[in-house]
Amino acid sequence: MNNLEERIWDYLDGTGTEEEREFTKLLIGSDSEFRALYEELRSIHLTVSSLDLDEPSMSFNRNVMEKIQLEAVPGSVKSLIDKRVIYGITAFFLITITALLGVLFYQIDWTRQTSFDMPEYKMPEIDTSNYLNSTLINIFFFADLIVALYLFDGFLSKRKSPRVNP
Repeated sequence: MNNLEERIWDYLDGTGTEEEREFTKLLIGSDSEFRALYEELRSIHLTVSSLDLDEPSMSFNRNVMEKIQLEAVPGSVKSLIDKRVIYGITAFFLITITALLGVLFYQIDWTRQTSFDMPEYKMPEIDTSNYLNSTLINIFFFADLIVALYLFDGFLSKRKSPRVNP
C-alpha cells in the first residue's frame, strides 16, 4: 500500500490529524487521479461497512467447551511418540559416527613416529593485592553466611511444616 492509499484510508476512517484530513480533502478536490483513487477506495469502504458481521450464538463458548471436554485426553507425550522412530534415528547416527571414525582411523598412518613438544608459555604475573584485600574477603564471607542461613531456614521450615490430619 502506498502513501496515497494510506492517506485516503485515514481520511475515510476519520483518523489522523485535522490538518492531514484537510490536506487530503484539498487533494481530492484538486487532483483528478487522486479523486479517482478516492472514489474507488470509498466504494470499497462503503461495501465493507455495509456488510453485516455474523455473531456467534450466546452459548457458543459453552458449546465449544463441552465438545472439548468430550474429546479423549491424550496420555503423556511418551505414548504419542513411536519408539521405533527414535530407535531408527539413534541407529542412523550411531552407524554414521562409527563409519566416520572407522574411515578416520583407517587413513591414519600408524607407522610414522612423531614427537610433540608442548610450547612453553609463561603466565603473566597478576598482582591481586589491589583486588583481594581483607575487607573484600570479609564481605564475601558475610554474603556466604547470609545465603547459608537463608537456605538453612528454608530447610527447617520444610521440616517443621504443620501436618494436617483429615
